[in-house]
Amino acid sequence: MIMTSSTERCVHDEKDCSAELEALRAHVAALQAELVTARAAASELRAMFLAMTDVVIVMNGEGRYLKIAPTCPDLLYRPSEDLVGKRLDEVMPPEMATFFLEHIRASLSAKALMTVEYSLPIGDKEIFFSGNISPLSDDAVIFVARDITLRKQAEQALVDAARRQAVIEAQAAALAELSTPLIPVTDEIVVMPLIGVLDSQRMQQVMDVLLRGVTERRARTVILDITGVAVVDSQVADALVRAARAVQLLGAKVVFTGIRRDVAQALVALQADLGGVVTRATVQSGIAHAMNGGR
Repeated sequence: MIMTSSTERCVHDEKDCSAELEALRAHVAALQAELVTARAAASELRAMFLAMTDVVIVMNGEGRYLKIAPTCPDLLYRPSEDLVGKRLDEVMPPEMATFFLEHIRASLSAKALMTVEYSLPIGDKEIFFSGNISPLSDDAVIFVARDITLRKQAEQALVDAARRQAVIEAQAAALAELSTPLIPVTDEIVVMPLIGVLDSQRMQQVMDVLLRGVTERRARTVILDITGVAVVDSQVADALVRAARAVQLLGAKVVFTGIRRDVAQALVALQADLGGVVTRATVQSGIAHAMNGGR
C-alpha cells in the first residue's frame, strides 16, 4: 500500500492548475489576436464602403430590403431606415417594384449576374443607374447600382446634336435646291437662273440639278442665266463649260444668257470650246431663241 502525503498532492494540483492557466492564457491570446484581425478587417471593409460611390443593397427573393451599405445615402430612393425590412411594393410605385422584382427573381433563377439600366426620382432630380444583380444565396441577391447620370446626359447631348445636324443638313439641301432652281418654260424648255457666288460645292449642285432635271423632264433646251452671278473667274467658267458639255451628252441644247464682259474674257482665257453652245444677252432672248427652234 502506497501512501502519499498531502504536500505531494498539493504540488501535483499546483502543476495541473499552472498548465491549465497557461493553456487558458494561450487561448485568450489567440482570441485577442483573432479579435484584432477581425477589427482590422472590419475597419478595412468600413473604409472600402466609405470610399465606394455605388449603392449596395441586399434583398431577398420577395423583394424585401435586408441590408443597405452606408455608401451613398444621397442616392437611395428613401432613407435606409425607411427601406430595411420593407418590400419593394411597399415603398415604390407598382410598375417600378415589378421591374426590380422580375430582375431579382431572374437572377436567382438563373444563378447568374443580371445587369439593368433604370432611372429613379431622387429628390428633385431624375438619376440614371446601371445596376448589377448577383445571387448571394438561394433566396438573396446583392444589388450594386452606379450613378450614370452624366453618361446618359452626354449620350443624350450627342443624340440631340446629331438631330440638329440632320436638320441643318436638310435645311442646307433645301436652300441649295432653292439657290439652283430649274424652272420649266414649256415641256421641253427649262431655265436655271444662277445668283450669287458659285463655289465648287454649289457648281456640283448645279450639275446634279441640271442632269436630273433634263433626264426627268426630257428637256430639249436648257437656258443657263448667269446675270446674277457675282464673280466669274476661270474656275467658275470652266465649271459652267463642263456643265454645258454634260447637258449636251444627254441630248439637250444649252443656251448661256447674261454673259458680261468679264465672263467673256474668262471664257476666252480658258480657250473653252463652246461648240454647240448658244449665247444670248438676256433670258427673254434666250427663251425666244429656244421657242423658235434654235433659229
